Amino acid sequence: MNVGRTLTIIVPHLLSAPLLLLAILAITVLTLSTLASADTTVQERQEQRQKEENGEAVALTKYHAIGFGFTASIGLLAMWMWSNVLVYMSLFTFGLGSFVSIQQCMPGIMKRLGLGRGHLWHHSTIAGLLVVSWFWYRNSSLSWIFQDILGGFTITLMLKVLKASSMSTPTLLLLMAFIYDVFFVFVTPYLTKSGESIMEAAATGAAMTVKETIPMLFRIPSFTPHGGEAMLGFGDVVLPGVLVTFLKECDARLEEDQTLEGLTSSGITRSLPTSCPSSSCSTSSSCSLSCRRSWWKRRWSYHLTAILGYSLGLEVTFVAMLWSNKGQPALLYLVPFTVIPVIFLASKRHELSLLWNGWRDIDDDEMQLDVETDGEEEEQDQQEKQTSTVFI
Repeated sequence: MNVGRTLTIIVPHLLSAPLLLLAILAITVLTLSTLASADTTVQERQEQRQKEENGEAVALTKYHAIGFGFTASIGLLAMWMWSNVLVYMSLFTFGLGSFVSIQQCMPGIMKRLGLGRGHLWHHSTIAGLLVVSWFWYRNSSLSWIFQDILGGFTITLMLKVLKASSMSTPTLLLLMAFIYDVFFVFVTPYLTKSGESIMEAAATGAAMTVKETIPMLFRIPSFTPHGGEAMLGFGDVVLPGVLVTFLKECDARLEEDQTLEGLTSSGITRSLPTSCPSSSCSTSSSCSLSCRRSWWKRRWSYHLTAILGYSLGLEVTFVAMLWSNKGQPALLYLVPFTVIPVIFLASKRHELSLLWNGWRDIDDDEMQLDVETDGEEEEQDQQEKQTSTVFI
């Protein structure tokens, strides 16, 4: 194979409007949705815990991650076998989910624009107009615009609801998704009579006889008379987004002085570095926050590392697709390019154990301490009242 000739063919396609716009869209949605979904303050974390207790949010566990592979496989097989029926269910689910997502996301957007939080009927009106417009134009040449907009809102809400408390959970989730993606793209062609990939057939609607398409993906048209589209499933943004959102929360927590101070005073030392990179610190327990910030440039955040890794993995996906002239399982490239740089950076900073285990136990200890403190204060108030009553 003439590599030089192949590259001269691949590079222009890689820089073509469809793939370039799709990459920009996916990276932008991932960045903005994770920034909007991350709980970076103490108040936001407390509100998130309250939502989890009320059932308004889901604290992902390893069981959720393992179960994803089975439920996703069943859903994909069902869509492949009964696509003519289930496509209408997917349209309804996408429309309803998009409406709720816009309602939930609009207050934050309006607040950032300096317009206040607005009223529910404002949010509902905007959501209704966008969803109705998408449904009306869903089979026209303009459908991709509305579908991509609704997809961005849907992903943002999903990342607000699906939260991880440690790096181990989203990493396991991505590993299961990695296996799922590779199996249904590369293995299933050997198991079907037609030799087609179940993943590609379900995503493109190749087996459908009705004039509808699955809406759960980003689409960018080729803008040429030959037609065609560049596509990326929402799952290829949501699943890495769970990890990237958690990493943004980690960056915020590592910037809080009270985190390390609280760990030291509580006797919890697993988050402290095992060996300080600076010769000025004699022991790990005396390693200062400023010292740790200088190690491997604290300004180079985990969130940014994951975003850049995801971006590179997405470009590698496109190169593999153009090189092989076949559809590729995006997570085959996105997972290692997103996870490995973060693990490497955390290892160099001696923070991998902290990220891997998370802050959940520490938060529980702090919440228990707050409860005990409140109880002592109430008991003291009651004693003071009794004393004042006796004197009267």
